[in-house]
Amino acid sequence: MSNFGSVIWAPLTRKEDETPHTCKLKVFWKTIRAWSEVDVADYCTAVPRLAEASRLSGRRFTCEDFALELLSLFASSRGLPVKLVDGVREYRNMDIYDPDYHENYPQSPRGFVAMVMVSFGAPDIQRIGQNTFRLSNPSELRPGDILALARHSKGQATGGRAHHIQVDTGTSDARIDIYQGNSDWRIHKPITWANRLLGRNSADPDQGAYAGMAPETGQFTRGAGGRWDYRNNNTGSTQTDFLKLFELYRWNFMEFNH
Repeated sequence: MSNFGSVIWAPLTRKEDETPHTCKLKVFWKTIRAWSEVDVADYCTAVPRLAEASRLSGRRFTCEDFALELLSLFASSRGLPVKLVDGVREYRNMDIYDPDYHENYPQSPRGFVAMVMVSFGAPDIQRIGQNTFRLSNPSELRPGDILALARHSKGQATGGRAHHIQVDTGTSDARIDIYQGNSDWRIHKPITWANRLLGRNSADPDQGAYAGMAPETGQFTRGAGGRWDYRNNNTGSTQTDFLKLFELYRWNFMEFNH
C-alpha cells in the first residue's frame, strides 16, 4: 500500500479477474486519509490538551498505555491510520478480522487501545523503523515525543530495554514538561506469576488486576553544565541529571500509512 498526498491507495484486482473475494474487517475507526506533516504538527499541538483530559478522566494507565491513548485519540478523531507492532502481532485500526484477537473488543477507538494495551510494552517503543524513530538530542523534542528510560541500571542489565516511558507535553531551551502513566505493585514478580495462574493479566485494562495508575506530571529543568534535573509533581521526588538515562523517540507516523 502506498500513499499520495492525503489519500491512501491500494492495488486493485485486475479488471479481467471477475472472481469475487470477500474480506471481513474489524474496523475500530475508519481510515479516510494518510498522515501528512500537517497532521503531525497538529498532533503536537493537541497532545497537551489530550494528556490533561486523559489525566482528568479518572482512568488508570501504565506508562506505555498512556502514550497509546494519546496517539489513538488523535488519529481516530482525524480518520488517520495507526499500525503498531509488538512481540505478538501487528495491530491496525482497520484489520482483517481474526476472532482470536478481535472478538472481545468493541469497534471503537477505546476497543483498539484496550486490545493493543494487553501485549504492548515499553520496549516496543524501541522498535525503530516500525513504531518509532530515534531523536538525537533534547533540542529535537516536540510535544507527543517519547522519553524511554533505558540507560539506568535495570536497562543496562537487560540489554538496553526500556522499562518506563514519559510523553513530552511542552519543551523549551530550559524545561521539558512530561505526563506519564505508571504501574503499581501488581506489575512486579511474583504478583504477575500469581495472576497468570489465576487467569488474570496485570496488563489488561479491562481487568481488576490491571496495574495502571492515575497519570502524573513532571518536568526536567536544565541546570549547570547542561544537565537536566527531574521533579515529579505528584510525588515530589527529584533526580539529578536524570535525562541522560533516557532515549528519545517519535512515533513513525508516515510508516502508519503503509
